[in-house]
Amino acid sequence: MRIWCAGTVGAVVSVLLMLSWAPATGQAAGGELLFDVQPVTLEGRTLVPLRPIFEWLGAKVTYDGGHIQAWRSEGAAVPQVELWIGSSEAQIAEATYRLDVAPQLIHGRCFVPLRFVAESFGVWVEAEGSQMRLSLPQENIEALMAVPPHPQTHQGKIWRVIERWYGVLPPDEETGERAGPVHWRLLSEAKQEALLSEMGEDAPSIVEARWSGREVDGIRVLHYHVGPGDETGWVQVKVGYAGGEGEIHRFDFVREPDGWKVDEVETVDLSDDEPVDEPRATTGG
Repeated sequence: MRIWCAGTVGAVVSVLLMLSWAPATGQAAGGELLFDVQPVTLEGRTLVPLRPIFEWLGAKVTYDGGHIQAWRSEGAAVPQVELWIGSSEAQIAEATYRLDVAPQLIHGRCFVPLRFVAESFGVWVEAEGSQMRLSLPQENIEALMAVPPHPQTHQGKIWRVIERWYGVLPPDEETGERAGPVHWRLLSEAKQEALLSEMGEDAPSIVEARWSGREVDGIRVLHYHVGPGDETGWVQVKVGYAGGEGEIHRFDFVREPDGWKVDEVETVDLSDDEPVDEPRATTGG
């Protein structure tokens, strides 16, 4: 179910959430939570886009004039959660609560406070530095996700490169970014030179075929780090492709005069989503 909203636009931060409950639409709850528009942070709180969360849940959710309602099951008489775009008032099973940050409309999409929504459905939300761990111990469900950085920081600028790499930019920024060899332009000068030396003049088209040949459903940033001096960094990303396949990619970044660039990228085996805390030499292109 795709939830689109209309109203005022605000700034936001998103994260992942893993909830488990009786599915209302016939779709099994659980699986991968992937974002086609990335999470954001607003006033120190993480907000997530509504559609990916409730698709992951297999939940029944409605939107009517800024009023969001979510039910645990198709036959539930009372919504488990009620929210209103732009309002700090919310309800859990008809009990009223006050939110630190109201649900927002960002790039035409509804964003809701992660912790409030997750905990409303019994999910444990634990902050671990630049990451959040979301879990339902009784269901043996757990997921690790990076907390979105401020867009003007070096970490935030690296996130923007990742968004361009996978084509998950906000709709109003999808101008000419997808035209031409997008991935080649995001590579560092050293990486471009190495690939040209190895593959010849066909290197840009080979790189583009490798990374543009599969439709991306969404991504989830698992972990990121910028090194001392703000000259290098790395990111781990879980990516989901059309058809249900998924991979975890590891990026190493370098900062060049015109911004952050991808120096290496490879597919890694990290089925438990645990981070690799040290940069490592890679050979992927």
